[in-house]
Amino acid sequence: MLRPLTLTHIAMFIAGMLGAQEFDFFTGSNWGRYRSHVEAGMGVANFLGDLGGKDGVGTNDLRDIEMTEFNFAGFVGYRRAFLKHLYGRALFSYGRLSGSDRLTNEVFRNNRNLSFRSNVFELNLMAEGWLRLWGKKGHQYKLDRVNQEKGPWRVRGAYFTAFAGLGIFHFNPKAFVQDQWVALHPLRTEGQGLPGGPPMYRRTQINVPVGVSLMYYMHKQWSVGIEAQYRFTFTDYMDDVSSTYFSPDDIALYNEDGTGDLAAYLSNPSLGQQNGGLPASVTAPGQQRGDFRDNDGYLFIMLKTDYWINNSSIKKFNKKRSTRRFRK
Repeated sequence: MLRPLTLTHIAMFIAGMLGAQEFDFFTGSNWGRYRSHVEAGMGVANFLGDLGGKDGVGTNDLRDIEMTEFNFAGFVGYRRAFLKHLYGRALFSYGRLSGSDRLTNEVFRNNRNLSFRSNVFELNLMAEGWLRLWGKKGHQYKLDRVNQEKGPWRVRGAYFTAFAGLGIFHFNPKAFVQDQWVALHPLRTEGQGLPGGPPMYRRTQINVPVGVSLMYYMHKQWSVGIEAQYRFTFTDYMDDVSSTYFSPDDIALYNEDGTGDLAAYLSNPSLGQQNGGLPASVTAPGQQRGDFRDNDGYLFIMLKTDYWINNSSIKKFNKKRSTRRFRK
């Protein structure tokens, strides 16, 4: 009962705000004058996949989020208005993702004893819809015009956005062993590319970014707010874990560049009974190592700011340049 009630209250609250307000600070003159925006944000990233997570069977949704594994993330971007409430958006983002089975008390995951870290770089193109929540202007709210004009920085309004699109991202999972971070992809820890094993996975992939933001219009050309973004992916190998255990002897044999023993160990560093874990039969070749049925995902939570570029300023600048060239 709690969830439907909460969603109903939120819907009623937003609908009430939208119905009560008649002023729209996205007037025809304003959105046309400030079509171009540059934006930047900083915050945190978190991974949703096979490694780490709650004390239960792993999932790739918010129920399995590990609160201790938030890492730095940031982005820069450009936004362009095509219609009054419809924008195109291009983002370049960075985030660090990580996960560790040591952080869960679920017996099979904890015994597996795998961990990873990966930097993620991505470029996204998205469509974004804007919805005004409220705005202030003149005496509509019995505001004293003198007080309104005391300074340029004040809360002038708020708006909600929702966006979705398509992107490309690059990842490179690594494990910390022997006092260094070791790239896992070339070690073929699940027998990728070996006889009887799965194909090698690509570290550059397509994703689907979706998200929402709540923004406050603070200045004629500035807005600030908070944004939540989620990335759906088409790979289950962001943490180098997906299918079943492979023979460590074969993994060592096919890694001929001096990394055979290291690759064999990282394919199965399970605790075992001697260290309080499960019997070796649980992690024998062919046993489940990951869950290939669920692709990995990740999320960003950002504090962000937008700068609205005045088109008339650009026109004036271009006009001055043209005049100078003509005089020369």
